[in-house]
Amino acid sequence: MADFHFPSVGVTVTKYEGVMPSSLIRRLRLIGMDFVEFNSSIFPEIDKVVENIGSLKTAFHLPIVTDEGWDFSCAKFQKDIDAATTLLNRYKEALNIQHLICHPPEAGANSQKLESSLGTLKENLSRLEIPIHLENVPSIGPAEFDQIYKELDDSLADKLLGICFDAPHFFIKGIDPISQFKKLNGRITSIHLSDCVDDRDEHIPFNSGGTLPVKDFLQAVRETNFNRFITLEIRPVSLDDIKSYINSYLTTLQYVNPKKYRTSRLRIFALRPLLKRFVA
Repeated sequence: MADFHFPSVGVTVTKYEGVMPSSLIRRLRLIGMDFVEFNSSIFPEIDKVVENIGSLKTAFHLPIVTDEGWDFSCAKFQKDIDAATTLLNRYKEALNIQHLICHPPEAGANSQKLESSLGTLKENLSRLEIPIHLENVPSIGPAEFDQIYKELDDSLADKLLGICFDAPHFFIKGIDPISQFKKLNGRITSIHLSDCVDDRDEHIPFNSGGTLPVKDFLQAVRETNFNRFITLEIRPVSLDDIKSYINSYLTTLQYVNPKKYRTSRLRIFALRPLLKRFVA
C-alpha cells in the first residue's frame, strides 16, 4: 500500500500594503510553511524571490481580468501574455512551481468589456511548460464550466491536470461548496479557501465575520483524504492583525495534517516575539 501524503497547505503571497512578496516568504518559511501561491506581483522582483524561496513549493496564479485587467484569453494583450509566458517558462524550476492556476475566459467581469476567446486561451496555455489547474469562477455555472474544462482538456492533453476548487466562488452563488466538493472530488487537484460573506468573495480570514461553513468544509476535505494543494486566499484586515492569518493556517492543518498542526503550533508559540515584527 502506497504511503499517504498529506496535502500541502499554504497562502497566497502578493504585494500587500507596500510589503513585497520576497519579504513575506522569508517570514512564512520561518513559521514552517512549505507551500505558497504567487501571482504577477512577483515579476518586478522575481530574482529576489528566487533568492528567498528555499525549499518552498509554489503555485502561480495566472493574471485575471479583475486584478490585472487582462487574462490569457485576451488577444489584445498578447504582448503581456507573451512576456508572462517567457518569465514563467524560464523561472519554473528556480521558483519550484508545481502548477499554474487559470480562470476560464471571463472578460465580461471587467468594465472595459474586453474581447476574450477560448481559442486564444487554448493557444496561450499550450505554450506554457507547467501543469495547469482550471479554477471555477462565480460568473460561470457548473455546467458551462464543465464544458469549458472538457474543451481545454481535449486541446491541452496531459497539461491540464484537474480543477482548482474555489469554495467561496461556489458559496457566493448559492451553491453548497461541500456537496460540490464531494461531487467533483476525483477531479480536484487544488483548493482555494477563505471565509466570505453570502454574496461577496472578500478573502476573509477564518472567524472574522464570514458565513462560509469553513470547518464543515475542512471536515469534508479530511474525509476524502485529499492530498494535493490547499491555498488560503486570505487577506488580513491589516498587517497588525497577523493572528487571524496564522490561526486560519493552523485551523486548516488541524483538519488535514494533525501532526504538522502540532509541530507548527509549538513552533509559532516559540517564535511569537518575532511574529510581532512579522513584516518589519
